[in-house]
Amino acid sequence: MKSRIAPFLAATFLAVFTPSFADEFDEFDNDNSAVSAGSSGSAEGTSYDGSQASEFADDEEYAAEYAQYKKEKTSKAEINRQRTEGFARSILLGVHANLGINTLIGQDTDGWGLGFQGSAGVLVTLPLGVKNLNMVPELVFSYRHYSYAAETDFGDDEASIDIMMFEIPLIVRYTFADYNFFVGLGLNLGLKLTGSSEFTQNLDMGDDETRTNTIPTTGFELGAALDIGYMLTRWVQVNIRAVQGFTNLLNPTLASGGEKKFADANFLTSYVQLGVSMLF
Repeated sequence: MKSRIAPFLAATFLAVFTPSFADEFDEFDNDNSAVSAGSSGSAEGTSYDGSQASEFADDEEYAAEYAQYKKEKTSKAEINRQRTEGFARSILLGVHANLGINTLIGQDTDGWGLGFQGSAGVLVTLPLGVKNLNMVPELVFSYRHYSYAAETDFGDDEASIDIMMFEIPLIVRYTFADYNFFVGLGLNLGLKLTGSSEFTQNLDMGDDETRTNTIPTTGFELGAALDIGYMLTRWVQVNIRAVQGFTNLLNPTLASGGEKKFADANFLTSYVQLGVSMLF
């Protein structure tokens, strides 16, 4: 009899208590799932970058600020892209024009004051294999007017030289791309196309006398050039150029047959000019 009662009691015990144990395990699993979900949500919250704006869809102030942020970010990126592209392109072609002042320095150049000049031409930038370093050759047609005035014992003298030149500046330029600024150094070669001169003696007593083409000029000129410039935009740049000649602008072979006071002179051209260039 006892052997039959024991199995019966064991079966009854399991039937009563097993559901309560299952409920406790289910509650434990639910608690762990909630904790895991909370941790995942907090992790996603810390990595939120503002790109998902759906939760703020009805917030007009947020929408306006976010649109402004995107606009400014796009604008800055576009500016940086254009700047980098403008400076990084291997070859740039352009046209430019210049206006400046000139004078003559050297032996027997007292009385030569400030003259004026203008020029126009084309340029090209060629890479030299080093970042931001370029060779910039130019082909330029220029007009120069030199002016002279001096007092003498009998009155005063006036003179002028007018020259049309074909110039070939060869400039090595380094660009500071982050600042849109560049500097260049090189040679300036000049070939005279046409030239004329006029010398006038204004006498206190007697008639004035004017002589033409008695100040002969040479057909070739060589000098050094210093260039400083700034990129206003990708397409437009401005620069200041100073040139100092090394060779005598006066033709020494013909000078002895011209004006005696300039027979032994050494005319070295010196000028500064402001230019603007358009690139394409």
